[in-house]
Amino acid sequence: MNKKYNDIFKEIENDHIRNIDNTKNSRVLIIDGLNQFIRCWSSVPTMNDDGDHVAGITCVLKSIGFAVRKVNPTRVIIVFDGKGGSQSRKKIFSGYKEKRSQNKLKVNRQYKDMLNDEDERESMKRQYLWLSDTFHELPVTTMIYDGVEADDVIAYITTNILKENEHSVIMSTDKDFLQLVSDRVTVWSPTKKKLYDKEKVKEEFGIESKNLLLYRMMDGDNSDEIPGVKGVGIKTIQKRLPELCGDEEMDLDELLEIVRSKKEESKLKLYTTILDAEPQLRMNEKLMQLYDVDISGIIKMQILDRFDEPTKPLNRMDFIKVCMKYGITNSFGLNIDSWLQSTWSKLITD
Repeated sequence: MNKKYNDIFKEIENDHIRNIDNTKNSRVLIIDGLNQFIRCWSSVPTMNDDGDHVAGITCVLKSIGFAVRKVNPTRVIIVFDGKGGSQSRKKIFSGYKEKRSQNKLKVNRQYKDMLNDEDERESMKRQYLWLSDTFHELPVTTMIYDGVEADDVIAYITTNILKENEHSVIMSTDKDFLQLVSDRVTVWSPTKKKLYDKEKVKEEFGIESKNLLLYRMMDGDNSDEIPGVKGVGIKTIQKRLPELCGDEEMDLDELLEIVRSKKEESKLKLYTTILDAEPQLRMNEKLMQLYDVDISGIIKMQILDRFDEPTKPLNRMDFIKVCMKYGITNSFGLNIDSWLQSTWSKLITD
């Protein structure tokens, strides 16, 4: 492993050592479950002895296990999108994630001639259920609520449930979570093998995490079909709106005021374009912001109750039985006993 990754992991380990409280919620790894499942299911060509595609379960387990060993958390929470979770945002913008329901997810191209559309749908459904069974035997807390997206649950736990002396590490490839990065929130990207703290966000985007949402509102999000402002990319912002790259936190009203001032002094079309896009920007803010998520009081109480439930210890024998039941023991590619010991033995359980 190269020096870059070793340095990252040394920082993580040092952070954990400094956490002298060592309570259950001292360092919580919160995982975007569906994000990990889709990524693994669609990209990794792993089959079991029966010829079934099983990467949706084996890759997810190994990817999460890798993160657990490197982040060294005191507990793990895995959150999934609930049924109809995107409806609240679709009410704001009907095009939100519209193409996701129209476009088929395709499993790794290695299976192009082996699986038809029906086979792929069944493969995904089957592995999703298998994954749930394996999580049941691990010392993790799982959460899923109808009508709520995982992003909102993760953000609510991070910003409203965890206390000032408690740290969270969010595991996801979704850039929206980077707006939450602070002294007590980091984001682990399993694809980049990168832990985003405030310095890493600033280094990559040239913008502080506290102002990253404003950039994302202008840039849009292709994966969620959220349109941005044409011609306003990161390099343009750095050159024409350097105020956004400074140390001071600002909101949309303050940014628009700066743009109005610049428009009076310059003939650049950029400033007019941004001002004309104000309705779009305000809509994007509602769609993308994770500081104040739209969750009902009842769901918030359910999240809190689930969060406070005891974490059961690892059920080693039943986990292995589940792996054998679904034929993933050999395709796992690791000694399961060693993997369980090295990955899950340090978590705090009740």
